Amino acid sequence: MNITQVRDALGNLVDEVQYKNNKYIILRHGKPAVAVVPLHVYESWKSNRERLFGLIEQMQESSGDHDPDEIMNLVLEAQEAVRSEAAKESSR
Repeated sequence: MNITQVRDALGNLVDEVQYKNNKYIILRHGKPAVAVVPLHVYESWKSNRERLFGLIEQMQESSGDHDPDEIMNLVLEAQEAVRSEAAKESSR
């Protein structure tokens, strides 16, 4: 939807998002500007973001004096190992 359409139909748009769980991308000058999503979706994203930053903080605190680049390499190695194992399981 573009902004003019949103202005003309704001009440209907809110009803569709709130009651039908519809989602909309609103365009400005033909480019995506904002997303309108149900409140429960937004709250879930917000909660997940807070948990992610909490986990990052815990990792930083527990890493002590270790080199951040070394830690990142270990994370990437672990990530690759998990992906490789998942690929093996999916091909079975």
